[in-house]
Formats: sequence, C-alpha cells, structure tokens
Amino acid sequence: MFILKPHVTGPAGQITTPDIVVDCLLVDGTRRSLGLLTHDCWQEIGARASARPAYALMALGGGALILPALVISNGLIVAARAAWRLNNLDGHVGDVMLNGIALSDLEPPSDLVAAAGGAEDALPRGFMLVRTLEAAATEVILADPALGRELRHTVHLQSLEADRWGGARPKPRYSVGPTQKEVPHFI
Repeated sequence: MFILKPHVTGPAGQITTPDIVVDCLLVDGTRRSLGLLTHDCWQEIGARASARPAYALMALGGGALILPALVISNGLIVAARAAWRLNNLDGHVGDVMLNGIALSDLEPPSDLVAAAGGAEDALPRGFMLVRTLEAAATEVILADPALGRELRHTVHLQSLEADRWGGARPKPRYSVGPTQKEVPHFI
C-alpha cells in the first residue's frame, strides 16, 4: 500500500488534505508495483533515462481526484501533492490541458475510469490510473482554462554520474579506528 496525501483544491479555492490509500497502480493500462510510486521530486537517474508527463486519477469517496504525475523510464511514478476533484471539472474536463494537450485529444478521464471498472467519476477503492504523454518533460502542468487555474509538478532529475561536490569535496580530518586507551560509553 501507498498513502498519498494530496492537497485537494476546490473550485472556490478551499483546500483539504485527505490521506488516501493506493493499493492498485495502473500506468497506461499496465499494472505496476506500488514500490514504484513516490512523492519524492528529486530523483537520481542513469544517463539514458527519460521522463514523460502524465495525469493520474485516484479513487476517493465522493468522486475521483485528478493530479499531475511524471513517469520516469526506470519505472518510477512521481505523483504530485496537489489535486482537483474530477467532479468539479464536469462539463469541461475535455478542455483541461496536460502540457498544452487537451485531455479530450489524449484520453478522457471517463475512458480510463470505464476501463478500470468504474463509472462516471467513481473508481474502485484503492485504484490509481496514470495516463502518459509521449513527449519527454520534467515539468507537468495540468491547466483548467474554464476556471483559470493550474497545477504544476516539477521533478528534478540528477545524473548518477554527477559528483555533487565537484572539485571541492572536503578532505577527511580524522578517522575512526582502534584506540590504545579505554573509552567511556554513555547509555
């Protein structure tokens, strides 16, 4: 299980922060391990890794949530800590943009919900559905032009080969090893 704690913004700007259990993760229709789901926006990756923006739908009492996410080619799914209720987008959910592409042109949330066995904006309990774009990006913007708001999710990818210290890595000043005298222990 994974506990997601998003800040859910309502249409009037009010924010709630529910704790949501995710126990089934599907990325583009394929089941994935929950061990790959994270909130950590700083990720170390190999030289050939890439990332794709996505939107995710999550089951929640009273209707599903929609939130930005990023899927890294090493399998990690980085979910945003900000979300909207899907039912607050009724009537214009197809106009919501994911990195400039309308959800109606990508795959509408209703199609994802139906494929998972849900109806309207209700998903089976514990489900998270992720739909990715083909384009590579490390910033995901979910924009609602009808209500004039957006959710931004930026993931910082760091190369495994990069030395964070550069040439300024400090030299050790002391070492730990055996000693010739008795050392007091404090417990």
